[in-house]
Amino acid sequence: MARFEVFVPAAPPQVPMDLTLRLDADHWLGALKAGLQRLGRVHPASNVLCDIQADGSIHVTDPDSGRVFRILELPASAAATPVAVVGPWAPTPVAAPPRAPPPQEPARAPATAPAPRPAPAPTMPPPSPAAAAPRPAPRPSGHAEHLVETRTPVATPLHTIGRMSREVKAEDTLAELFLEASQLGMLRERYAGLEFVLDAAMRAIGCEAGSVFTADIGRMDLSFEVVRGPSAGKLIELGLKVPMGVGIVGFCAQENVCLAVSDVEKDPRFYRAVSEATGYQTRSLLCAPMARHGQVVGCLEVLNKKGGKPFDQKDLAVLSYMAAQGAVFLARFEG
Repeated sequence: MARFEVFVPAAPPQVPMDLTLRLDADHWLGALKAGLQRLGRVHPASNVLCDIQADGSIHVTDPDSGRVFRILELPASAAATPVAVVGPWAPTPVAAPPRAPPPQEPARAPATAPAPRPAPAPTMPPPSPAAAAPRPAPRPSGHAEHLVETRTPVATPLHTIGRMSREVKAEDTLAELFLEASQLGMLRERYAGLEFVLDAAMRAIGCEAGSVFTADIGRMDLSFEVVRGPSAGKLIELGLKVPMGVGIVGFCAQENVCLAVSDVEKDPRFYRAVSEATGYQTRSLLCAPMARHGQVVGCLEVLNKKGGKPFDQKDLAVLSYMAAQGAVFLARFEG
């Protein structure tokens, strides 16, 4: 079990200020869940935007609130550190050596006091503003300036990481998909229904490739059922399977969580075997589990949003909705 540092942004009144927690978990999502449980929430949102940073930390955006959580796996040397809650947030503290007391000034011999200088004449003009810029008057204690000091400047850019696009509201896109998804009930063939789910999601999101995985509960594998994109034919011909829990899609299926990863090369969970086998380069990825009554029956995944843009809140809502429709459709063929 690893030790993680979890930054939780302020959300009054439950979380009145930015906090950082240290706790043990099997993986970063488990650390986030444990941290929120400690603060009175049962679990994070089931759909999250996930950014892997160059320093190895994971920034998770909750689309509902726009809050950005930061999870960092600590080195093994930090395993003995007790669980702590720190506020406001600051980077992982490093023990600094004790400071030496300031050197005392040597006693000086008493000197004769200089003769007082005459006061300046009252007709002397005041100094120009350029020569002496006045400092703002100090604000009384408890004013808004104190609030700024309690919120460390490092936490401010974290809230921009999610890249929440408001240009096209998710509600408008979902309203259109709701009407389109009504046609799914008229399809009677399993493959045709899964094709419909994937194609509708890809059109609404605007991406280069996508896949529908179905879960083999007995063998704990995820199989490619429907594939779209430049390497679709080759991928179906190879008949590859992804083990449950392996790769980002395996992680989403195992944890029943929807994830958006803006740069898969920074995510150690990325399963490169599929890309290497097909020669198709995956840059960004969005994956949603198809689950019904808590049981995952497959996954819906899209790759490489067109224009090189990262996946946003609208895309996350679209894929999650279509994955839910896919799960309902697959329930017809159970047994």
